[in-house]
Amino acid sequence: MALQLLIPDLIPVAEMNSSLLSDLHLPSLSILLARASRNETLSADTPETVLYKHYGIQRQSDWPIAPIALQADGGDPRGHYWLRADPVHLRATREQLMLVDSAAFNLDQNEAELFAHAFNRHFHEDGYALYPLHPKRWYMQLPQPPRITTSTVNTVAGKPIDAFLPQGVDALDWHRFYNEIQMLFFSLPVNEQREARGELAVNSLWCWGGGTMPGGLSSIDSKLWANDRDARALAAVTGSAYAPLPAHASAIGDPSLVYLDTLSGAAQYADYQGWREALMQLEENWFEPLLAQLKSGSLSSLHIATIAHGHTVNWHIGRTDLYKLWRRESLNNSLKLIEK
Repeated sequence: MALQLLIPDLIPVAEMNSSLLSDLHLPSLSILLARASRNETLSADTPETVLYKHYGIQRQSDWPIAPIALQADGGDPRGHYWLRADPVHLRATREQLMLVDSAAFNLDQNEAELFAHAFNRHFHEDGYALYPLHPKRWYMQLPQPPRITTSTVNTVAGKPIDAFLPQGVDALDWHRFYNEIQMLFFSLPVNEQREARGELAVNSLWCWGGGTMPGGLSSIDSKLWANDRDARALAAVTGSAYAPLPAHASAIGDPSLVYLDTLSGAAQYADYQGWREALMQLEENWFEPLLAQLKSGSLSSLHIATIAHGHTVNWHIGRTDLYKLWRRESLNNSLKLIEK
């Protein structure tokens, strides 16, 4: 059996590498990375684009996750251009607005529908329609494709938004559109009620992943294990096998792609203690049993990929690589970027 792990944010920021890793005891991960063959490239990929390419999704102006996810949430995307329009909180810093994604706050379906009702009433004449098919996954139907490219909400979470605003011919129109949404949401009673309860206001939308429903997709042999709903939607639309992420590597017995995104939330918001704790859990539940499977021969090879700081890094290790005892690189060095 061969196994692929996609682990976003496995490599910490350079200035935090030593302080985050120096006192961590991760013997299994250390052996796996030290004995593996490594390839690193500068890359514009995100974890999402790796998954899109894995399933043969073709880029339109954006990677069209919106219609794919909409279908997985029970909607009908046919015949229309769709954008994900996810609820977010924009937090004012000294000079910029930082995006807080919906993973960081509570939102129920009744509240989502109140926001959508206000949006649809306000923008009806522009032909925009907002559908909150899930409290935290909203979809916008547009009368025609906009001439913009967007950034995923995961890319922007925890960062100032200016560098990630829509780009393209219609970019300025969309910047104004965002400002109008913020003014609309600011005055809504539902936000006043949220703030009175100590909840973050939903004061904007983040639009991304636009396109029309792709056709000509076919299934692939490897099974996807993932908790991320959008990742599972990609497998579903191609007719490929998928399942929620198990708690332990021992549950996987077939050639698979495992999307281990448990480091991402802490990494996005610079929660260094949370990142360390999540990495220690990966050691116990994944790296230790996978190393044992490599040693026993029940696992023939392991491929680990990560996307971090504009780089794609791949490690590949087969059973015979475990005998290359002269490879003794420290974990600190294994989790540093080489390309500049």
